[in-house]
Amino acid sequence: MKWQGMIFEITKVKTYNGYSSGERPKAFELEGRIHEVVEILDRWYESGPVAGRPNYNYFKVQTAEGKVFILRHNQRHDVWSVLIK
Repeated sequence: MKWQGMIFEITKVKTYNGYSSGERPKAFELEGRIHEVVEILDRWYESGPVAGRPNYNYFKVQTAEGKVFILRHNQRHDVWSVLIK
């Protein structure tokens, strides 16, 4: 999937930690509000052949308000972001 022109904003994410740390998002903060994740609609992984390029886990989530967001987790630096554009 191509993300050119898309803007991700760094965010705080509360995660479920099962088999591994940060396994899946439970809630995230956006514009000062906490959004509870009620369902993960899709999940995929992105890794490139270029050395040093970060690996990302993407989550398409639905919140308790019924809104849909894309969350991205940079595994190397353990940084979460949310697609805002």
